Amino acid sequence: MLRFLKIFLVFIVLYHLLVTIIWYGIFGWTFPQLPALLRDFVWMIFFVIIAIYNSKTLIAYLKTWKRPRITFIGILIFGVGISFIRDKSVYDIFVGIKYGLLYIFIFLSATYIWYLWSKKDSKGINSEFYIMHFLNFLKYLLIITVIGWFIRQWLKFIRPDIFLHIGYWPLNDFKFGVKPPIYYLTGYQWTSRWQWIFSWPNNYGYFLIAFLPMIILICKQKFRSIQEFFKANTTTILNTSVSILWILAIILTLSRTAYIGGIVWLALINIQWIRKNKKIARWILIVLMAGLVGVSILKWASTIDHIKAKFGSIQYVIDKPSGYGLGTSGPAVNYNGTILPENYYIQLMLDIGTLGFILRTMLIFQITRLARKIEKKLKSTNNNTQMIYLIWRWLNIWRVCLLVMGMFLHVFEDSMINYLFFVSWWILSGYVSTIITKK
Repeated sequence: MLRFLKIFLVFIVLYHLLVTIIWYGIFGWTFPQLPALLRDFVWMIFFVIIAIYNSKTLIAYLKTWKRPRITFIGILIFGVGISFIRDKSVYDIFVGIKYGLLYIFIFLSATYIWYLWSKKDSKGINSEFYIMHFLNFLKYLLIITVIGWFIRQWLKFIRPDIFLHIGYWPLNDFKFGVKPPIYYLTGYQWTSRWQWIFSWPNNYGYFLIAFLPMIILICKQKFRSIQEFFKANTTTILNTSVSILWILAIILTLSRTAYIGGIVWLALINIQWIRKNKKIARWILIVLMAGLVGVSILKWASTIDHIKAKFGSIQYVIDKPSGYGLGTSGPAVNYNGTILPENYYIQLMLDIGTLGFILRTMLIFQITRLARKIEKKLKSTNNNTQMIYLIWRWLNIWRVCLLVMGMFLHVFEDSMINYLFFVSWWILSGYVSTIITKK
């Protein structure tokens, strides 16, 4: 199971590259929805197989995560019911679930995977071996990809002709369902934006902010001088370089939402320092906000469109608070959707109504409450447990960033992020949740 999970996550990292080279480049096919469906189908089949094979463990897991599970089922039933009332097709319902609710299913299934692993303790196998093995794999996967794809981004800029022969389109804007451009262009004099291996720079920025807490926790180093840096060992220099490259990559996305998430993240991890140095913190905030305003001016037309979309979509919610049905808004506009609110919360209210949005908010509170319960119960017993707990807590910082970023972006439109991050983070949640059931 661990081997399959590692292979699947490597596949997720390479997904857009493989689709571009094989789907567009070699075969010249269109309809990228088909490989996406295959990817989602593989994950669901994997979950169903391990659930059937370990039915007794599944029952115990369902008791632990009872409330989130029931609330999620309630959201699905309500959303599908509203959709049928609004004469939505099954296709529209599927699209709406994919872009608004699929990540919750990934969450619940990923927590079960670790819950299953944790039961190996009863067979004399230390479950911490699995989690540390998985975290080490994830660490090196992230480091290798950020370094490797940083080089690839420069190669795309220096030798774009190479990529034109393997399924990419020339420098251009994003167009759904066709070959991805080598670089995305935006704003003043068609400035190039980095998107790494994602389908869109905003998704790349969202991914970078999601894993930023973990990267900084694992790779952070302290140096008293420049001389000390150059005298450091290879591992220390590598860790520092990865942190620098990660932050530089966030800047190069030119994603305003990623910048906002980064500012929130900086504030959260430095809350004690901010309280002691309010004047300096205030000036730092001014500089960061000035940079954000500068990027917004650089992308002025996009900025205005985003503002208009948000306020215009609020009126749709007021006109029909019960909702328009799944697949109405957000990334669904690339299918049969009609409204692009540029806001995840408004997207939910348009698709499943204000009542469905309240249920989803209830689900988030239930997960947050469970997380707090975990923090109270979890006590470090050895270094491995302490590190697991620290990584889990630092990734929890991102939950607050997510709440803010959702106001400016459709945060769940890229399934790569849904799988790569949520599987990793919620496997940890599944592990630490077992602490609650231990006496």
